[in-house]
Amino acid sequence: MKINPRCTYCLLSRVHYQSDLVTDDANLIHRVMKECISTLNDEYDPSRTSTHIGTAVHRRCFEVLGNHDPYKEVKNINNQTALELLPAIQKMIYGENENGEAHTIENSSQPLEESFEKAMLAAVIGNYFDFGVMGLDASDDDFKLKFKSYFEKGLDVNDTKEMMKMLQNVVYITDNCGEIVYDREALKVIRHIQRLNYETEKTANPETNAPELILVVRGAPILTDATLEDVEKLGMENAADKVLTTGTNAVGVILEEAPPETVKAMENATLIISKGMANFESLSDEKSVRPIAYLLRTKCESVSEALGVELGKSVAKLERN
Repeated sequence: MKINPRCTYCLLSRVHYQSDLVTDDANLIHRVMKECISTLNDEYDPSRTSTHIGTAVHRRCFEVLGNHDPYKEVKNINNQTALELLPAIQKMIYGENENGEAHTIENSSQPLEESFEKAMLAAVIGNYFDFGVMGLDASDDDFKLKFKSYFEKGLDVNDTKEMMKMLQNVVYITDNCGEIVYDREALKVIRHIQRLNYETEKTANPETNAPELILVVRGAPILTDATLEDVEKLGMENAADKVLTTGTNAVGVILEEAPPETVKAMENATLIISKGMANFESLSDEKSVRPIAYLLRTKCESVSEALGVELGKSVAKLERN
């Protein structure tokens, strides 16, 4: 997605927000803003993606602050809030038994298509976690109140039936902390479907290749995005067959900075699942990585317009070309 003029003031608003998280030194914050405005001026080009420009600005912010992870405490809080809500959300996804306990994907009586759609929906709603997006009130208490109502409303753009047919080799690219807890449920459902499909296909053709599920996180801290450290803290190392990274602290996925193994996995995937706005902003113009399904809440006008979807919607949109 090419940068939109309105991205500039949202970006600088976030720079100010993250500076306030780690310092009350007014002189330092003035210097941060001055340096980031200068970087924005140097980098701004309507032909470039918002994430390339945003990455340069945030890197300069962290450098001047002398802090490579200003959202560290926020990320911990997000994960804790998500974990507190997890039992209730598992019931929404899988249903519950007569004792009020959540089913699992293995013993849920509902159709697999329904479990898959609900798992994708929960992952999308988790994307509501996004501190620092201008105009968005995503406090923990607010998130708890909103989750149920968004879940009951369902997906506004729903391509999950088509996505479910494409799960042979999946690359799942995460976004923020907090929501990664619900990504784990999505991964469980994908893995279960992959195994069932493999057993069926192998019976017909013993030479059928085993499916693969690859989880991709950020290569280093940027905003509230999940990293390998967060995967380890949450015990998610075995949630997929392999855990790879984007290679750096870029906003979204900048392919020229990504490790060859990650790029190859994306090129070979039967489906890439891309969580969040930053991944959409960085990958929507990269036609070499398709088919790709964007899972996100539309939290800003620029992304909403690029997707052709109204603001404040839950989206699971598949793009093949």
